[in-house]
Amino acid sequence: MNLNELKNEKTTVTIAGEEVEVKRGDAVKDTLTRILQEKGIDSFTILVDGDEVTSTDSLPATFDGHDIEVERYVKAGC
Repeated sequence: MNLNELKNEKTTVTIAGEEVEVKRGDAVKDTLTRILQEKGIDSFTILVDGDEVTSTDSLPATFDGHDIEVERYVKAGC
């Protein structure tokens, strides 16, 4: 397998309970930004390998080898 094959392999991320297919080699930050904008989600929590990410600087570069989930953030009482 070469690097180009790895970049084209697919994986899934869970966004607000829905599985979304992405390429393993795609940039996490840019891809999540695009998908969240398309879905109209502007308040959320990101989990990478089960741990909450508090800064976009902590996101992995690509999806390869990571379990990524985005949950809608809903303020209590709203």
